[in-house]
Amino acid sequence: MEKTKSQREPFKEVAREIGAEDGEERPNETLRGIAQSEKKVCPECGHIFKGNGWDGIDAHWRSKHQDVMPYEEAWPLLRDGNYV
Repeated sequence: MEKTKSQREPFKEVAREIGAEDGEERPNETLRGIAQSEKKVCPECGHIFKGNGWDGIDAHWRSKHQDVMPYEEAWPLLRDGNYV
């Protein structure tokens, strides 16, 4: 299934922030760059958390992704870097 423009924009934003020359979406490279830059990004939608680490993940997840997995189950996976 092809991503819509709105789904790709967060990855392009991250690509620009981590210095990709053309700002193009390259999910594997972008996610690797995020890990190296210590920014936290929602694995479901690409939202970049601007604060300190995962600040705001609870409200974000509950409002946007509760239908994917309850926050109480997702948080330990996200926190430990095991969310797939």
